[in-house]
Amino acid sequence: MTKRGVVILNYNDADTVFNLMGVISNYKAIDQIVIVDNCSTDDSYIRLKEFESDKCKVIESDKNGGYSYGNNIGLKYLVEECKCDYLFVANPDVSFKENVIDRIVECFEENKEYAVLSGVMTNVNGEVFRNAFIPMPTYKDDILNCTIITRLINKRIHKAKIDYSKKIMNVDIVPGSFFSIRANVLVEIGYLDEGTFLFCEERFLRARLNSKGYLSGIITDISYLHLHSVSLKKSVKEMQTLRYLQKAQLHYHTNYTKIKGFKMGFLKFMFKYAQFETYILHPIKTLVRKVAN
Repeated sequence: MTKRGVVILNYNDADTVFNLMGVISNYKAIDQIVIVDNCSTDDSYIRLKEFESDKCKVIESDKNGGYSYGNNIGLKYLVEECKCDYLFVANPDVSFKENVIDRIVECFEENKEYAVLSGVMTNVNGEVFRNAFIPMPTYKDDILNCTIITRLINKRIHKAKIDYSKKIMNVDIVPGSFFSIRANVLVEIGYLDEGTFLFCEERFLRARLNSKGYLSGIITDISYLHLHSVSLKKSVKEMQTLRYLQKAQLHYHTNYTKIKGFKMGFLKFMFKYAQFETYILHPIKTLVRKVAN
């Protein structure tokens, strides 16, 4: 009998975690849940600790090392202490039915070539998110996304089209809001890359899986709800968000695509321009929002 474990990472967002836990803690398809509090600055850890049970472990990280650092704490606990075979990473702001867990495990059992699987990501209206899956970004994509005009015309920005004729749709990147990975594969690739604080974690994971020949897929007959970036928007401002993203992109190109010299210099120059553009446009966008309201 396989064991399934879920990791939920929290930072100053205990209420959202409670909403998710109020549902999934009763799922028989889940054997163990680990909530990792990433050094919240409010009373989240104390509140979450009251929720602890035989099925739910609450761990406080020794530092706020970001998305991958915090999730790795929970993932290692599920692998080393609970001996789980299938690991699920879930943002606090997602919602999924119990059959989603069973269906993913069933597909893993029937399709050994897949290391990462998820369902179709939808919004509150039941519509498929435009980023329900993500093509592997390239150096050119990261350059073009640095300005408003080139970002609008970049062909890599797309509306996701799910091929429902396929049981499992092969994709480059499964969104990090909710996915499952085989425990033995995660150990083989050295867990999630902790080199950045936020963003591009899915890129790093895909690059590591590619090096081992594993596939990622979206199961087309199941879905989950994502209240996109609810937790993030509560704690990260626009310019800080951009800097986190750029640092992650530099980490990716330095360590995985191995660009250097002029190409690296030009990428850094474009990142500086993107920061300037954001600095100039932020007050304008703020004013427009106020007028609209």
